[in-house]
Amino acid sequence: MGQQIGLGSVVGIVVALMCWRGNQSANVVSTFPDALTLVVLVVLLSVAVRFDLSRRQAQRRSASLRAGLTVGAAAGLVFGGAVAVLGVIRFSNPTIGLLAFGFLTAFGSALACGVVAAVPRSASPHTRVAER
Repeated sequence: MGQQIGLGSVVGIVVALMCWRGNQSANVVSTFPDALTLVVLVVLLSVAVRFDLSRRQAQRRSASLRAGLTVGAAAGLVFGGAVAVLGVIRFSNPTIGLLAFGFLTAFGSALACGVVAAVPRSASPHTRVAER
C-alpha cells in the first residue's frame, strides 16, 4: 500500500504543478484550467495503477479496484490540497465553501479517474483467464 500512496502522491504533485501553472490570472482558480491537465491526470493514474499491479502481479478484479482507489485517493489529496492552497493565495478573502469546492472537485475527479484507470485492467480478457 505504501507504493500505491507514493505513486498517487507523485501523480498528485505533477497534476498540481500543472494546475498552478495554468492558473496565471489573478483572482481566478480553476481545478482544470485546460484540457491537458485532465488528460495528464487520467494518463498518469492509468500508468501508476498498471505499474503497481504489474509489480505485485495482481490479477484479481478486487486488487485492481483497490489499487485504483488507493492511488486515486492519494493523488486527490495532494491535488485537492494544492487547489485549496492556490485559492488561499489567489483570493484576498476566500470563503470556506469556495476552498472546499475546489478541494472536493480535485479530490473527486482524481478518485474517479483512479477507478476508471483500474476498470480496463479488470475487464481485459487476460485477467479473466488468470482468475480461472
